Order: sequence, then structure tokens, then C-alpha cells
Amino acid sequence: MKGMLPVFLISVFLLFVLLGVKNADAQEKGESQDVLKELNDFQKSLSNWMKNLDTLGSQFISLQKNVSESLAPLKEFDKMIKGIDEKLNTSMSKMASLEKTTSIAEVKGMLDSFGKTFDVLKKLLSDLAKRVEDQEIKAAVLERRYQEAQRPLEPIKKAIEDLNKLVTDKSNEQEKKITSLEDSIKTRVASLDSAMKTFEGQTKTVSDLEMRMKKVEKAGGVSAGTATAEVPPVAQAQAAMGTGTAKVAEGTETAAVAEVAKERIPTPEEEGFKEMEDGFYIRNVNLFPFGSSSQIKGEIKNFSDRDRSIAAFTIKVYNASDMLLFTQDFSIKTFRKGDIRAFNEIISGYTPLDIARYEIMPKRRY
Repeated sequence: MKGMLPVFLISVFLLFVLLGVKNADAQEKGESQDVLKELNDFQKSLSNWMKNLDTLGSQFISLQKNVSESLAPLKEFDKMIKGIDEKLNTSMSKMASLEKTTSIAEVKGMLDSFGKTFDVLKKLLSDLAKRVEDQEIKAAVLERRYQEAQRPLEPIKKAIEDLNKLVTDKSNEQEKKITSLEDSIKTRVASLDSAMKTFEGQTKTVSDLEMRMKKVEKAGGVSAGTATAEVPPVAQAQAAMGTGTAKVAEGTETAAVAEVAKERIPTPEEEGFKEMEDGFYIRNVNLFPFGSSSQIKGEIKNFSDRDRSIAAFTIKVYNASDMLLFTQDFSIKTFRKGDIRAFNEIISGYTPLDIARYEIMPKRRY
């Protein structure tokens, strides 16, 4: 807009110059009026051009804010403005030279030249406005293509969300199964502890019975009328009263034998165990599904004659064609004789449907 002020001043100056020329040359009065009329038309055209330039400037600012891709046309517009400034400077120099001339023909020629320049400027502005419209159209097309490109992604997004939900649900189910398995293991361990306590009580009872049997044997070996320290106090009292010691021993032995028969320790088979090897027995072996694998549980009892610091076992799994599918070792630490220990192992990669039979046997001793 700063470049418009000199143009306006030059136009006013031309007006005064033309008036001076009119006074200087009265003979060319009619021709001067034509020139003044053309100058007046030029001023109107110049005013309209300035308004159009202001309108174009506002459009340019709006386009600069909304469309980032319009920077290149704006640079071209800047170059055009600089070219316009240069052309205006050239026109100013021509009008400055107009001050020194007194020929109306030269002034008319300069006005014609400026009119041609103005036509060129109008054409450039028209081209620039067209380019701005093209950029706006391109921006609208790009926005529409972006929205169209987002549509095919909606099913993928929904599928990802569904998959995420499915994985979360499966994970929650697995956690519940693991929790139930842990509870089952704790219950088994508690039952094993109870069984151990019962077994220890039975062992103590057996020891007491053995001691009582030894006492009975000693009492039975004593001759009639001989008192011993191992005869019960009741028997001693009866002996003092004239009752024979042999009868007391006989009655005591009969009661002890009956008690031993009553508290007899059951055999492993009676407890539901099956013999493995090396003095170990096994029972309650079950196969459960565990995701895409299997889980095998059971109980092993040490019926051997000594304690084991580590007892090692091996599991072999076969299919319906009696082909070996899987082999896995496991161990039980501090396995004392008479103890019952539970085991729980994972057979990875095979479900219970893939397994036709399995074998569990001791592997080595420590």
C-alpha cells in the first residue's frame, strides 16, 4: 500500500502539469481536454485497481492462514509485487520526464504505455486469483481424500479393539484357572500334611505296640510263681493273692495280640498305591488340560528302607500308536521313608486328547 501513495501523488502532479500545458498552448485546447479526460479515466481505473489489490491482499492473508501449501504461490505473488513496484518506479521516472516536456503527444504516448502496463498487471492479478482458487480446490480435494482414506481403517481399528478385548478375557480366564489350581494345590498340601500327622501318630502307635509285645514276650517266658518287674501291677497283686503268674501273662498276651490285630498298618495296595520300582508307590494320578498343554498330578509314597535326600523320577508320554511323544524329569527333595509327597508337572505342547498312555518311574538315587 506504501507504493500506492507515490502513484496517487504522481497522478495529481500530472493533472497540474496538464493544466499548465493547457494554459501554455491555447491552440491545442481541444486536444488537451481529451488528454484530461483520459487522465481522469486513468485515475478511476487506478482507484479500482487499488481496491482490487486490497481485496486480493485480504484473500491472500486468508489463504495464508488456512492452506499451508499456498506458500509457493505467495512467494510468486511477492515476486510479482516487486515487479509491479519496479514497473511503477519506471512509470514514475517516465512521469518525472513528463515534467520537462511540453508535447501533448508524448504525454499521450506515455499514458498509452502505462495503460498497457496496467493491462499486464490486471492479467497477472487475474492469473494469481485463479491460482489461489486452484489451491483452495486442491486443499478441499486433499481433505476429502484423507477422509476417504480413513474409512478402510475403521474395520481394522474395530478388529484390533475386539482382539484386545478377547485377549483380556482369555487372560482373565487363565488367571482364574491358575488361582483355582493354586487353591487345589494348597488343599492337596493341607491334606498331605494331615496325612503325615496321621501317619506319624500311627507310627508312634506301632512303636508302642512293639514295646508292649516285647513286654508280653518277656512276661510269657517267666516260670510260674516268679515275679518280674515287667508284670503289670494288677498281675502282681493277683500273684500275692495266690493267683498264678502264668494265667496273668496268658491273659495279657491275648489282649496285646488282639490290639495289634486291631491297629494293623494297612498295605500300600490297601491305601490305593501301585508299585513303581525301588520301593516307591504311586496313586491318584490324573491328567488335566492346561491351555494348549496338559497337567499331570499324583502322589508318591516312599516305602523303601531309607530316606532320600533327592528322589528323581521321569515321565514318558505315548500316543495311540504307542509312539513316545514327551519325556520329562522331576525330583522330590528330602523324601523320607514312609512320607507321601504330591507332584504336579506340565506336559508342554500336548493336550490330554493327544496322550493315550503315560509312565512314571524312578530314575536314579542320591
